[in-house]
Amino acid sequence: MTAVIEYLLANPLFLIPILLLVAMMVWAILKKLLKMAAVVVIAGVLYVLLVEYFGTGL
Repeated sequence: MTAVIEYLLANPLFLIPILLLVAMMVWAILKKLLKMAAVVVIAGVLYVLLVEYFGTGL
């Protein structure tokens, strides 16, 4: 494993595309997590509004 890392550090021409791929993967994961968090927040707000509307309280 260290040989591969040393090879990539010695040849930045190969390192740049790999870093770009990693950055794109991290960005895609973050986007999915943000969307999931938004859905959870919206569902939570709707649940609280529904409970308040029917008067059962929290």
